[in-house]
Amino acid sequence: MKLGTARIVVWSMMAAVVLFGLIALVTQSPIAYILMGIALVAELIVFFVFIKCPHCGHHLDRAGMNSEIEYCPFCGRSLKDQDE
Repeated sequence: MKLGTARIVVWSMMAAVVLFGLIALVTQSPIAYILMGIALVAELIVFFVFIKCPHCGHHLDRAGMNSEIEYCPFCGRSLKDQDE
Protein backbone atom coordinates (compact mmCIF):
# COMPACT_ATOMS: atom_id res chain seq x y z
CA MET A 1 0.00 0.00 0.00
CA LYS A 2 1.36 3.42 -0.91
CA LEU A 3 1.99 5.96 1.82
CA GLY A 4 -0.72 8.34 0.57
CA THR A 5 -3.29 5.55 0.48
CA ALA A 6 -2.30 4.39 3.96
CA ARG A 7 -2.79 7.94 5.27
CA ILE A 8 -6.30 8.08 3.81
CA VAL A 9 -7.19 4.69 5.29
CA VAL A 10 -5.91 5.67 8.75
CA TRP A 11 -7.79 8.98 8.75
CA SER A 12 -10.94 7.19 7.54
CA MET A 13 -10.64 4.58 10.26
CA MET A 14 -10.16 7.33 12.86
CA ALA A 15 -13.42 8.89 11.69
CA ALA A 16 -15.13 5.49 11.88
CA VAL A 17 -13.90 5.00 15.46
CA VAL A 18 -15.32 8.38 16.47
CA LEU A 19 -18.60 7.72 14.66
CA PHE A 20 -19.09 4.27 16.19
CA GLY A 21 -18.05 5.65 19.58
CA LEU A 22 -20.71 8.34 19.43
CA ILE A 23 -23.32 5.85 18.28
CA ALA A 24 -22.33 3.51 21.11
CA LEU A 25 -22.61 6.29 23.69
CA VAL A 26 -26.04 7.34 22.49
CA THR A 27 -27.60 3.93 21.90
CA GLN A 28 -25.58 1.77 24.33
CA SER A 29 -25.56 -0.84 21.56
CA PRO A 30 -23.02 -3.63 22.02
CA ILE A 31 -22.73 -3.92 18.23
CA ALA A 32 -21.56 -0.31 18.01
CA TYR A 33 -18.90 -1.00 20.67
CA ILE A 34 -17.72 -4.05 18.74
CA LEU A 35 -17.58 -2.10 15.46
CA MET A 36 -15.65 0.68 17.22
CA GLY A 37 -13.13 -1.86 18.49
CA ILE A 38 -12.74 -3.46 15.07
CA ALA A 39 -12.20 -0.05 13.44
CA LEU A 40 -9.62 0.88 16.10
CA VAL A 41 -7.67 -2.35 15.63
CA ALA A 42 -7.76 -1.95 11.83
CA GLU A 43 -6.54 1.64 12.13
CA LEU A 44 -3.63 0.64 14.36
CA ILE A 45 -2.63 -2.22 12.07
CA VAL A 46 -2.56 0.02 8.99
CA PHE A 47 -0.73 2.75 10.92
CA PHE A 48 2.04 0.49 12.21
CA VAL A 49 2.42 -1.64 9.07
CA PHE A 50 2.08 0.88 6.23
CA ILE A 51 3.07 4.32 7.57
CA LYS A 52 6.75 3.88 6.82
CA CYS A 53 9.40 5.17 4.46
CA PRO A 54 9.23 3.26 1.17
CA HIS A 55 13.01 3.54 0.86
CA CYS A 56 14.49 2.70 4.27
CA GLY A 57 11.40 1.07 5.79
CA HIS A 58 11.63 3.10 9.00
CA HIS A 59 8.28 3.76 10.73
CA LEU A 60 7.38 7.45 10.36
CA ASP A 61 5.34 7.75 13.58
CA ARG A 62 3.04 10.79 13.71
CA ALA A 63 5.15 12.64 11.13
CA GLY A 64 4.01 10.08 8.56
CA MET A 65 0.42 11.20 8.96
CA ASN A 66 1.33 14.72 7.83
CA SER A 67 0.83 14.92 4.09
CA GLU A 68 3.09 17.99 3.98
CA ILE A 69 6.20 16.01 4.91
CA GLU A 70 8.41 15.79 1.83
CA TYR A 71 11.44 13.85 2.99
CA CYS A 72 12.03 10.92 5.28
CA PRO A 73 13.53 12.22 8.55
CA PHE A 74 15.74 9.12 8.74
CA CYS A 75 17.17 8.58 5.24
CA GLY A 76 16.38 11.99 3.68
CA ARG A 77 14.85 10.57 0.49
CA SER A 78 11.70 12.04 -1.02
CA LEU A 79 8.33 10.66 0.03
CA LYS A 80 6.35 12.64 -2.55
CA ASP A 81 7.35 10.55 -5.58
CA GLN A 82 6.01 7.42 -3.87
CA ASP A 83 2.54 8.92 -3.40
CA GLU A 84 1.92 9.48 -7.10
